[in-house]
Amino acid sequence: MIKKVLRGICEGKTLAEIAEEMDMEYSALIAMLEHMVKMGYLVRGKKENNEICSTCPLQKVCSERNYTVYFLTEKGKKLVGSC
Repeated sequence: MIKKVLRGICEGKTLAEIAEEMDMEYSALIAMLEHMVKMGYLVRGKKENNEICSTCPLQKVCSERNYTVYFLTEKGKKLVGSC
């Protein structure tokens, strides 16, 4: 299950898309993501970092608000393999 969530993030899917694909509540996915941060698979970032946004596949469709985004760590990338 962790690997599937990480792969979804790696592929640039939204959290809503990942939750729907996994047939789980959005709030449960957020709790899982926070657990994966503690496990070292993900790190949190903010959208306000334009360097991060410039490489994001969703750059043109996301809103202008600042919100939390999740990025795979090296540990997360190793688990998923290539994106």
